[in-house]
Amino acid sequence: MKKGKRIDYLTFKKKASRIRFGNLALVLAILLIIIAIICASCSAVKKSGDKNDDTTDPDVSGATTDSLDGYVEEDPEVSTTSDPTQQSSYLFTSVTVTSDDLGSGTLVLVNNNIALLNEVNEDDLVVVREYKNSAYWVSDYSVMVLPDTMEALNEMLLGFYYATGNDNVMVRSGYRSFSYQQELYEDELASTGEDSSTLVAKAGYSEHHTGYAIDFTTYNGSSYSDFDGEGDYEWIMENCYKYGFVNRYPEGKESITLIDNEPWHFRYVGIPHAQVMYEYDMCLEEYISYIKNYTIDTGFFLINADDGAQYIIYYVPMSSSDTTTIYVPLMDDGETVYPYEISGNNVDGFIVTVTLQEGTGIASSSTTEDETTTDETEESESTEEAE
Repeated sequence: MKKGKRIDYLTFKKKASRIRFGNLALVLAILLIIIAIICASCSAVKKSGDKNDDTTDPDVSGATTDSLDGYVEEDPEVSTTSDPTQQSSYLFTSVTVTSDDLGSGTLVLVNNNIALLNEVNEDDLVVVREYKNSAYWVSDYSVMVLPDTMEALNEMLLGFYYATGNDNVMVRSGYRSFSYQQELYEDELASTGEDSSTLVAKAGYSEHHTGYAIDFTTYNGSSYSDFDGEGDYEWIMENCYKYGFVNRYPEGKESITLIDNEPWHFRYVGIPHAQVMYEYDMCLEEYISYIKNYTIDTGFFLINADDGAQYIIYYVPMSSSDTTTIYVPLMDDGETVYPYEISGNNVDGFIVTVTLQEGTGIASSSTTEDETTTDETEESESTEEAE
């Protein structure tokens, strides 16, 4: 508001006494105009003050949001995750991983061109036959997997049995050591007379080294191909992603996986990743490449799982140094870390999976206690070994 001209009252009074009578009316008119302007100005100031009192809440120091340029008052009761795909929706804490972690985790990529960087500690494996339920069979006590695979396997094959009444699935192969894979590879080349194989991987280059891969056959089957993914077994092909599994070598992806179609070979990758791969019709090679588009800077990949769980997924490239800093989001209280998992991709970085909301779970609550079927007999593994 423009200020009025300051008037010195004493000087004005002396000058006014010398004004001729004929100009008195003019002086009075000027005074009335000045008084009217002053009154109007005071009224405007009062209205402006009333308006500010109605719309602005002062803070404890007496300042108002109107007086702070660019300040936006935050309500601590309002969730900060307005857009779960954006970095700006979270506060973060940091964790550190090393280059040794690159070859560990549920999303390590292993194929004919990429060897597994880290061998699994066999003490971490479980014997499937000792932990299975009665919904399926296992060839013998040599079949071992990592605990995450074991739990999901029990849930999936129990679900299959409830859906079809079929308990004829047999798990014939799980984890394999580098040395055992080398024996299988040499046997394959000797039988075919070829210099390489699209059925059996070289030692170090097999999915079975990870502890997350399993091969199925049927109870009376003579080879892996007896599990063809058709008939009752189509249920597994269509529902395995709900339990975190994918058919690792699907038909139509041979030029990418460099392995022939194997409907019997399944890989545990975790529920959100399996669902994305299923819905987008991706093999693991495609998924590992695709998820690199999502980083803490470009935005997170949001996935709503079938069981109601919600996840964000993002990629962190490996640092040129021995350690890599990974930022993981905090909950709205600014202190609690969301549940998360970090997996190396066995190539060039890490994939972070954050659970924003837990799901209800798919497996039936009436899961049978771990037991073996009484009629199950120990059998030798077939000499025919795939991948």
